[in-house]
Amino acid sequence: MALFANLIAYPPLAQVSVVPPSRREFNFTVVLESSHSLPDRPWEVSIWYDDASYSAQKTTTAWQALELDFVDQAPCRLTEDDGAASPALRRYTYTGNLASPFASHDRIHKGRRVPFTVRYRIDQHSQWQWVYHNFGIADGELILQPPIDPNYLSSSPVNLKAGWWSRKLSSEAPGARLYAMESTEPIHSPPPGSGQDAQPDRRVFGHVLSVCRWLALVRIWSPWLAPRHGDSKLHLSEPAILLSFLRSDGLHVLVLAVNGIDDVVTTFSSDHDGEIVIEARNDSGKDRKFKVLAASAWRFEVALAAVMYEMRKLVRTSAAHQELIDKIPKHIRAESLPSEPDTVMVSSDTALGASSPPNVPHSNWLEFWYDALAFCTWNSLGQDLTLDKIVNALQSFADNDINIGSLIIDDNWQSLSGKQGDDQFTRAWRDFEANPDGFPHGLKAATTLIRDKFPAIKDISVWHALLGYWGGIDPNGSIAKNYKTRHIRTSSTAQHMTPLQQIAPSQPLATSPIASPPIASPPIASSPIAPSLTAIDPADIGRMYSDFYQFLSESGVTGVKTDAQFMLDELASTLDRREFTKTYLSAWTQAHLTHLSGKAISCMSCIPQILYGSLLPTATPRIILRNSDDFFPDIAESHPWHVFANAHNALFTQHLNALPDWDMFQTSHPYSGYHAAARCLSGGPIYITDEPGKHDFDLIHQITALNPRKQTVILRPSTVGKAMGVYDKYDEKGVLKIGAYDGYADTGTGFLGVFNLDAKEISFLLPITKFPGVHVQGEGAVEMRSQTTSRAESRMPSCEVSRRGSQHDHIDRLDVLSLDDDADGDAHVQARDGEAGDNNEGVEEAAEDSEEEKEKRWIFRSHQSGKITRPIIPRVTTEPEMLLHGKLPVRGYDVWSSLPVHEVKVKGSQKEKHRSVVELAVLGLLGKMIGAAAVIGSRFESRGRRVHCHDGWNKDDMMVLIQGMPVPADKVTVTKNAGDGDDGFVIEIDILTAWKEMGLSPGWSNEVGVEVFIA
Repeated sequence: MALFANLIAYPPLAQVSVVPPSRREFNFTVVLESSHSLPDRPWEVSIWYDDASYSAQKTTTAWQALELDFVDQAPCRLTEDDGAASPALRRYTYTGNLASPFASHDRIHKGRRVPFTVRYRIDQHSQWQWVYHNFGIADGELILQPPIDPNYLSSSPVNLKAGWWSRKLSSEAPGARLYAMESTEPIHSPPPGSGQDAQPDRRVFGHVLSVCRWLALVRIWSPWLAPRHGDSKLHLSEPAILLSFLRSDGLHVLVLAVNGIDDVVTTFSSDHDGEIVIEARNDSGKDRKFKVLAASAWRFEVALAAVMYEMRKLVRTSAAHQELIDKIPKHIRAESLPSEPDTVMVSSDTALGASSPPNVPHSNWLEFWYDALAFCTWNSLGQDLTLDKIVNALQSFADNDINIGSLIIDDNWQSLSGKQGDDQFTRAWRDFEANPDGFPHGLKAATTLIRDKFPAIKDISVWHALLGYWGGIDPNGSIAKNYKTRHIRTSSTAQHMTPLQQIAPSQPLATSPIASPPIASPPIASSPIAPSLTAIDPADIGRMYSDFYQFLSESGVTGVKTDAQFMLDELASTLDRREFTKTYLSAWTQAHLTHLSGKAISCMSCIPQILYGSLLPTATPRIILRNSDDFFPDIAESHPWHVFANAHNALFTQHLNALPDWDMFQTSHPYSGYHAAARCLSGGPIYITDEPGKHDFDLIHQITALNPRKQTVILRPSTVGKAMGVYDKYDEKGVLKIGAYDGYADTGTGFLGVFNLDAKEISFLLPITKFPGVHVQGEGAVEMRSQTTSRAESRMPSCEVSRRGSQHDHIDRLDVLSLDDDADGDAHVQARDGEAGDNNEGVEEAAEDSEEEKEKRWIFRSHQSGKITRPIIPRVTTEPEMLLHGKLPVRGYDVWSSLPVHEVKVKGSQKEKHRSVVELAVLGLLGKMIGAAAVIGSRFESRGRRVHCHDGWNKDDMMVLIQGMPVPADKVTVTKNAGDGDDGFVIEIDILTAWKEMGLSPGWSNEVGVEVFIA
């Protein structure tokens, strides 16, 4: 029977689903797909669940069946079947409700952990079939959160071992309980001048009770973070900086290692019993304590925010941070705010010929630095880099009307020791000027030529390592002759992990004697870093960086990609680590702020000293941070893992003072669309590294837009993209869900990217409440929020993340001004009509009705298929009509958008005695993965006129204006939305063609205003 039927369940099998607190019924929905080779049969489907766990009644029968009813209302399908590749299917929807185990109000309930599975049969006379036996699909688990917090008197979320104390703190994240935990015994450090080096110290910390699932963000090797997942027992093979535990009652417990405040590097490991072990290295020269922050909450994001906010406070008030900031002159500091206006930077900007004297800061916009489509030379042109190769690559784009706005000249432009082809880790930096073989006329001549041939390029960045190059400084070069140097040793215990080794957890670290027993995995290569090298002495690094970046600025370079920053953590000497770390980071920050407007990319820098000490505070402008290990085009298995790792790392990096960079990718590649969709959702810049002539221009158009000034720009959401199923394991091979949000609360757009992690086609169901910004409406909704957060906070997407910049400085945005009903263009407006009641009151009175008092509705759209759902209201009980049904092939992906529906009440015809309601939603730019992110704002108005909308929409009854000028009628189309029996229409406006034909000019503005009037 497995050959003839397929079942998709919500809640899903083989995963853990956290059910928010409610006293309402709980719903199961199963979609059964049957081949047309079978006759239409009266299938029966039921849920087999652990009733003893569900009801907490030990006297009941342990497992019981919930018979599901066949219903006509099916989940909304947003994806298409793969034509001839997929056999024709019949689909049947079955649903059923269980009464809430928390219905009683006279007692405090505990959360429940309930396993379940699905069984089915052709008819009532046939044998039951089990999905595990036929498909090998494991049981699903429900974690039912209680309506009222039963842990409000709890003292600590961690069962601490002896030698630790815990103190409760006031949390800045509503609904979280926050704790500071310290060891009673100190971590010893070699005193200054002793010549000894600090060694890691370890203490068993304790454990979290009743764990169901856990997530760890670990240091897979020195420069990078990656996620690890597990079930009830903690087992870490790499040191972690963040642990999150999902308890069986639905409570999230997060534990964060304290770093960045006192020259102590702290990480987590585990022992063979699953206990949390704290490991710390004390470089301060004084005795310090082991320090940890912990928080518990009923939402993961709330608990995470609690520990991150507190960690930021600790860093900002620490002597270490003040020492770092004191090295940066006050006149170039700029507070980075977690809001739109953070785009004005300071710089001498001599590269652009500014009239200001050198080193005198002035205002500078960074919007184009973030939003320009960028080209990087690394994978495309390789290490044998020349100016001719760069020009040829850029010409390949220009010949196809792709205006690259930002260029990154990656590794191997520098003047280095050795010769081309030598191991890069044995080569060292000799001189500021570019190497004469690849750039015979120097760096300035190269940037001048590039800008002359490709005027769309505004920013040119160059790569270099923090210590100069992989092999440091050439002791015989001109740099070593002009600046004081020091011979340094690097750590011999550093380990390098390939992408395949990252996917499979590595063996326990050799440095930890209490680690768990070894597990089978590929051997880990030792670090390619030289055991010793020459570096600029900290006493002279400020002068060197200032001179170097001034040289770059005078040579036409406007940005830097500074790599190998993890080397600060690889220094073998305690003295070197103490003297180099803060001094180097301060010198680098001061130099890029002074000479390059803060246009800096921090790479291979995911070490605690930088993540906490430099990037968590907001005392300097926001920079770009590489969020994960590299894109490896030739390793097929690495591509789903690359996206998975980035999405989970973003859970942590969203709280840093940085925009995430998910690394470059190639548009002509089997996984090109997969990577492109992930980059669009990331909230960071997009860099492509295509080989010359190997481009997918259709894909490039999907991730970019042309602004009124003919610049190719990317569309970015307001918040960074991050994993929505934080405890879903990579080896479960399910659907990775990445969520992002754009715009203001309640009126913005939620984006949900879905990515197939499996090597076969996959079908799935998702509730609409999985979208960021879509919240439950109606009775019971407030009850769900009450225990974790205030109503206002629950309706706001996180703002402690990257912002795209001020709406006034974004030239790629589309402004929908007004509408007698309103639309955007190239654009989509979804419109429906209905009735508002039986009275005949005036439109003016109707307009005064508060939209806040109404139940909010959303429509949902697929980028791949273009399908649009009917308006849906999210309820507490997830019924089939609140589910979205998707199917993804191998390497499949899609980006879904949730768009709020706005009601405009208008008069009906003279014969009608009621008011009509026109429902409108702005969908954004067509053909773009996140086209709704192009919309800056929209306004919907009714001016008392009747709208003829019951028999369809006619564009002859419309007037469309761009910049106040009428748009030709042939640039406007109206089509029926055929999805799910919806009676809506889609109004499309070809803004790009109309703009060209009308000969419009942007003037001083960088926005396009569109008005749609409907008679």
